[in-house]
Amino acid sequence: MKVREIMTKDLTAVEKDIPVRELIFILDNAEMPNVPVVDEESMLIGFISEKDLIRAALPGYFEMLHSASFIPDMNQLASKLAQIADDPIEEYMRSDVLSVTMDDDDLRAADLIIRKGVKNVPVVDDQGRLVGRVRRIDLLRHFL
Repeated sequence: MKVREIMTKDLTAVEKDIPVRELIFILDNAEMPNVPVVDEESMLIGFISEKDLIRAALPGYFEMLHSASFIPDMNQLASKLAQIADDPIEEYMRSDVLSVTMDDDDLRAADLIIRKGVKNVPVVDDQGRLVGRVRRIDLLRHFL
């Protein structure tokens, strides 16, 4: 089956120049853990997640979580987030974004989601414009 048959036609995306503060508002209101980054022509140019923002605010945080002696300091996270709140997300987004096309097989999308451990994969058309996404739940519903 083709990706076009299982994808969600969700075009929620952001542009690279929006501030971190606005991205947090968007992620919260859309109840999404991540979002594609597009240019003015809706071309997929990157991806940014809650995890990327935490990593930007507290470099090394995820590595320290594996230490039994590490106790997270939420005041430090709040302070660092306040420092980067007005930065454009371009500074923290990933440009090595995974994607599939509408004509890719469903197994390609499943393979990326499972092997790369991502929650969803953007779907682009032949010109690289964002047209939707394949979420883990889309795969579960499809394979059931």
